[in-house]
Amino acid sequence: MNTITVKILTFLLCTFVIITVISQLYMHFNVEYETETALSYSSATKESFYGIFVRDEQPIKYSGEGVISYSVVDGSKVANDSVVACVYGSEDPIIVNSRIERLENEIALLEAAQSPGTTEAVKPEFLSTLIEEQYQSIATKLSKKTVSDINVNRDEFLSLMSIYQIAINEEDSYDDRIDELYRQLNELEARRENPKREVTVDNPGYFVSYTDGYEDELNKESISSLSADRIKEIITAENSGGKGAEKGTIGKLIDGYDWQLVGIIDNSENTYSAGDPVKLKFASTTDTVTAVIELITDTDDPDESIVQIACDQMTFDLVRNRVERVDMILHDYEGIRVPREAIRFNTDNEKGVYVLLGQRVMFRKLDVIFECDEYLLSRITSESGYVSIYDEIITEGVDTMAYLAGLETEEEEAAEAEESAEETSVTVSETEEEADEDSSENEEDSEENEETDTEESEESEDTEETEETEVSEDSVLE
Repeated sequence: MNTITVKILTFLLCTFVIITVISQLYMHFNVEYETETALSYSSATKESFYGIFVRDEQPIKYSGEGVISYSVVDGSKVANDSVVACVYGSEDPIIVNSRIERLENEIALLEAAQSPGTTEAVKPEFLSTLIEEQYQSIATKLSKKTVSDINVNRDEFLSLMSIYQIAINEEDSYDDRIDELYRQLNELEARRENPKREVTVDNPGYFVSYTDGYEDELNKESISSLSADRIKEIITAENSGGKGAEKGTIGKLIDGYDWQLVGIIDNSENTYSAGDPVKLKFASTTDTVTAVIELITDTDDPDESIVQIACDQMTFDLVRNRVERVDMILHDYEGIRVPREAIRFNTDNEKGVYVLLGQRVMFRKLDVIFECDEYLLSRITSESGYVSIYDEIITEGVDTMAYLAGLETEEEEAAEAEESAEETSVTVSETEEEADEDSSENEEDSEENEETDTEESEESEDTEETEETEVSEDSVLE
């Protein structure tokens, strides 16, 4: 082989080595990662359908003449012989009573607002926040047209505004306004009329001021006999305006606070079973109630099953409708969402993910509580070593470099632990040395004390000898 060939081969070999080194360095320091922020996520099995409320209900009859004024609000629990409505000859007495009630409420609000114990105990900034919350609540109810209890928000809003005016010194007192309200109240009291008749109930229960004609048909005894076709007929009728109240009824009494819901769902995959605990969310309320599936009955249609659900939570919103859209939720999980493409295993074969902390790549374990094809949920925990909310989870670019970085970080953590242990050992050694020095000093002090005691005893012996000598001299003289 001639010299030129050797030089060419040497040049090519050196060039290959240089390119390889440069490429490795580039790959090591210029790794591009794709990340996804770890966030809290909820996952559940949900079925939406129209449900029919089934309760034991007793219609309240009144066939007399007059105008009805209800004494209790819907959903109120009443006792035996309670007055649920009053009968008047016209609407005028009802209007007077309503105005009297509003004046009494306003007087109570203003008197409470200017009370020194109220205005001195609150700060304007805190009141401003509460006022904004009530305003937003009122606006939300108006937009959703759920204004059944908006008077409660209105009164609270007026109360907070009145207190705020006093707190910022815009008003000294509301005495003039209160005096005017008392004057109007006295005038209305002079026009108040007694009802011609009072309507009472014979049994205790929950009062509702309307009926829909299904009180006798839909009850706990007849629910098992409802067919899929009859359920569809009732749902269609209610969505079209309802069957209508029976003549001569002014309301109904619900026996007990437990009720049932019946509807038609698709359970072809046997997702739901009798005994499953579920959560129910209704269109008319933001509240969520817990319930239990009592029975699932198959029909001739494999995609249709009759579901019967039992619940024992009674609220105002749950007694206003016969049919309502409901979401039935099974297995509601909440955790940190982790995409499946980000899952890796460390050297101990533990399932986890790599996260990016600045320029460092760290391995974080997973505590899996739910899995599906696209992602899994890891339990939210403050325990170290596990993925946390807002971690930057690496989804791509983690196969080789991140694995090596994970090993490096594990070695660094082990080194840090060893350094910590060494520091602890050094600290213990220093403490022992200090203890030994203190012990030596104590021994030296003890020796010095013993020497001092010896000297004192010797001096004492010398003194005694001197005294004995003196005594013997005296004896000789004698």
